[in-house]
Amino acid sequence: MSGYVEKYICGKAALDYWGVPAIRGKIEPPDMIFPEEYVIFTDKPVYRPDRASIHTCSIPGADQYVEGQACTLPLVFLQVALEYTIHELIYLGLQICSYGDGNRPRSTVEELHACADELRGHRGRRKALRAIRYIENSSRSPMESILYMFLRLPNALGGCGFSEIVLNKKIVLDGSKTYFADLYVPSCKLDIEYDSEEFHSSSSAVTRDRERSAHLEAEGYRVVSVGYSQLNNIKAFRNLTRQLSRLIGKRIYIRARKFFENFVALRDLLLRKGHSIRSRFRKIHLHEVPWYSGIRITYGIYLAAWNRLIRHPNRSLVLTRAP
Repeated sequence: MSGYVEKYICGKAALDYWGVPAIRGKIEPPDMIFPEEYVIFTDKPVYRPDRASIHTCSIPGADQYVEGQACTLPLVFLQVALEYTIHELIYLGLQICSYGDGNRPRSTVEELHACADELRGHRGRRKALRAIRYIENSSRSPMESILYMFLRLPNALGGCGFSEIVLNKKIVLDGSKTYFADLYVPSCKLDIEYDSEEFHSSSSAVTRDRERSAHLEAEGYRVVSVGYSQLNNIKAFRNLTRQLSRLIGKRIYIRARKFFENFVALRDLLLRKGHSIRSRFRKIHLHEVPWYSGIRITYGIYLAAWNRLIRHPNRSLVLTRAP
């Protein structure tokens, strides 16, 4: 091949290049070192040395999604889409669209969608578009992202289905005070705050949080604080979501058979087990999920599908009613 051809960092190595936070320990092993990968935008054969992984891309318009030495995050999101589960991909998207240094997001949902919509020949496009439906801008921490997934995702993906929830909504009070709600439900003016032990356990932080809640409640807002233990403990999580269900005015009724395996997948992400390989042949037990309305009936459907999977491993889990 004559002439010089520019190569760009791509794939998981590009996530490091752009400083996407909290990937290791959640969806990758804590000590994971991503191999160097590069992409060349050409439809011609290229020399591939053993010491580097070189990919080629001939999709029209893909070469516009580069900056400096690397592919931009919207293109990287497509490149890694097939390497992650749907939950890991949604989490990755939330972290890509989170706030970085200088109070600016690394990328936006709109940019992710525009790239996926344009690059129609990309292998990861279909899965990326599915994940983008559940991604929001402006997450400020990994735990905000995970709490958002637990509450916002539909039952079929293991969440509570509170589809109104938005991330980091700006609230301006009459007294000219401005706050940002971690998770916000506009219809009932509900502010859901994730209080980490690192930033909310000191006496000054407790005083500041109480003052903040008092100001918001005086203006008609409702504030619910969530700690790690309420996500980690199944019974505490059920009580929390039932409280939120009453405040939001939306009943949690489980109808989706996939709720069981996907709720456990979300728990794996919370407990930093998302990078582990979890067999699809492991049966989920009722004590591993919160006891919502509809759970008993839907669990019978899940068991029937799981038993079919054990008998016929090569078949998909078709949704049918339990006998």
